[in-house]
Amino acid sequence: MFFFKNYVPKKLSERIFRDLSEKLNPNYFYHNLFHTKRVIKSALKIGSNYDLNNENWRALLTASLLHDYGFIESHINHEEIGVKFSSKILLEYDYNEKTIESIKKLILVTKPLAVPKDNLESIIRDSDLEYLGSKDFENISEKLKQEWVKFNVVKNDEEFYNKQLEFLSIHQFYTDFMKENGDIQKEKNILYAKKKLEELSK
Repeated sequence: MFFFKNYVPKKLSERIFRDLSEKLNPNYFYHNLFHTKRVIKSALKIGSNYDLNNENWRALLTASLLHDYGFIESHINHEEIGVKFSSKILLEYDYNEKTIESIKKLILVTKPLAVPKDNLESIIRDSDLEYLGSKDFENISEKLKQEWVKFNVVKNDEEFYNKQLEFLSIHQFYTDFMKENGDIQKEKNILYAKKKLEELSK
């Protein structure tokens, strides 16, 4: 994470990590500090395949840090809440208005059905949903299911896997890196979701 620290003020990351540890509802089994750190690592990995300048890296990594910060208030419209918080917080850490606007756009493109318009937006979107094309999918999916049931996003396991299968079926990675490194595994994960549904319908 050394590279991350070159672009994001240490006090800012410590503040956000602390808030996600202390202020977040513990029933967010998926949308938590672990997920935020995973998205940052994914952004570093995917972003390294692009010729990003310092300003790009600063916006990308800060947005990765803050993309789910709104969950400390609510999971409903959390992206908009995160944007609201970011507008205030980042001024305290010497971010200029131009960079803050870029960060806000990057946070909003992590909304479920948003479509990225450029490289940075593609990178953060793929970083946020990288698990869909990973071997960790089954374990992470279980955490998301527990969270959604707890917050009444879904009523039961069957509804969860129906929603997940529907989302997996329309989802696409936007960066060449994730297309090459995630698409094959994602197909396997789709089969897993189908299998879970079949088991539940017996």
